[in-house]
Amino acid sequence: MKVTLLGTGSADGWPNPWCDCASCAWARDHEVRGQTAVLVDDTLLLDCGPDVPRTAARLGVRLSGLRHLLVSHAHPDHLGPESLMWRSWSSAAARPLDVVAPPAALAMCRAFLTRWEGTDPTRDGSPLRFLPALADAAAPSGSNPGAGLLHLGPDEARYVVRPLAARHGDADIGPAVLYDVTTPDGGRLLYGCDTGAPLPAATLDAVAGRAYDVVLLEENNGDRPGFGEHLDLATFAELVAELRRRGAVVPGTRVLAVHLSHRNPPGDVLTHRLAQAGASAPADGDTFDVTPLATPSPTATPSPTATPAPVSAAPLRVLITGGARSGKSAEAERRLLAEPEVVYVATSMPPDPSDQEWSARIATHRDRRPPSWITLETRDLVPLLREPGPPLLIDDIGLWVAALLDDPGELAARTAELVEAWRFAARTVVAVTNEVGSGVVPATPAGRQFRDALGRANAALAATADEVWHLVAGIPIPLRRAEPARNGRPGNVGAAGETGSMSLL
Repeated sequence: MKVTLLGTGSADGWPNPWCDCASCAWARDHEVRGQTAVLVDDTLLLDCGPDVPRTAARLGVRLSGLRHLLVSHAHPDHLGPESLMWRSWSSAAARPLDVVAPPAALAMCRAFLTRWEGTDPTRDGSPLRFLPALADAAAPSGSNPGAGLLHLGPDEARYVVRPLAARHGDADIGPAVLYDVTTPDGGRLLYGCDTGAPLPAATLDAVAGRAYDVVLLEENNGDRPGFGEHLDLATFAELVAELRRRGAVVPGTRVLAVHLSHRNPPGDVLTHRLAQAGASAPADGDTFDVTPLATPSPTATPSPTATPAPVSAAPLRVLITGGARSGKSAEAERRLLAEPEVVYVATSMPPDPSDQEWSARIATHRDRRPPSWITLETRDLVPLLREPGPPLLIDDIGLWVAALLDDPGELAARTAELVEAWRFAARTVVAVTNEVGSGVVPATPAGRQFRDALGRANAALAATADEVWHLVAGIPIPLRRAEPARNGRPGNVGAAGETGSMSLL
């Protein structure tokens, strides 16, 4: 399966030509993105806004071999009916082309071509074949699941296409659909653009066990949620986690973020944030030659009990430090949002009804965590580190030290035991701690004792961590980071600046 990104941007692209924000300024200097469209095997095109034919020409990609056009919905960045008119002026005019789209999008194409070409594109003898894309939820009442399944092309080059319900728009523009595509060589692709979260239950059931080779998900809203029915960075990661739980994303699946806009942070920061979810942001023109993973038949009934695929199967120790309100806890949570299972370890005592401010802090942390995460309130960290299992998020080491401060001997012994368990952790663990040695010397003996004890614990944990990050004003700065895995083995660990392989910021 050959996948070519003809565009990876939102409706207005990235940068927005009228905008001078920091995100657009970065994109203008580094990477310009046009409206999202994906070409498969030079034969099948997913979405075709008015930007797309020009982008293809600039990239040196010919669309003359196109035989199947799949449109997700009738918003103008996904459907440019004028493209079909321009095709009629070319040497490809008489060649057959399937146009698969929701009924509203087909009606728009028909009205446009009838007006400007003077003939009905659905007439007998027309090279265009209009096929309605009906998700199971929109199929006629009483129809069987998978009733919307389409078989496109001859037997030797057949694409099996299943429209899936999206969370985007209404009947006026579709309603929008996502596409599950199986290519002639057995490749499996999920095209998820546009949609909000959560996905409809019928769609999640349909993708269970599909073990896609490529998943393309929109990520329009970045750190500025609330614009339309779109994913932001948090809901993108949470949806990836759900796809892992369902067996739709497995080891070897390429997860690609598309429909990117200037609501996202500048590209270097975006790269870091997407990597935390096991995803990447391809550039316009990028091409992937994908060898299909071995899976059951594309028409087999999927299993909703498939084993979840973690972001990384290898144990990884990550220490995140920073000052008060630096964003260290939020950074730690973001690193694990795309994991199918997470155990959150709170080292603080349960909320005290007499301390409303502290109770409010705890409530804020709880509300921010996905409901699928398991929360443990405990300071007994060593057994958790020694046992295999889903990733741990420990928040935080400072509270753990403070609870043992009254007995220096026990604190020293417990710290040594913690560091040893951390060193040989049997699972991925992200630990949050406080940087308390950069300010004024504490005025009390207890304050100085806490500062010194936590500083020593931080240094010992950092010494055997795979990654160490320092948060300043919400910006993560790598002090040490792991290189990408090679041939299925974890990469080497280096201090900041030693290698360029994970230089994200």
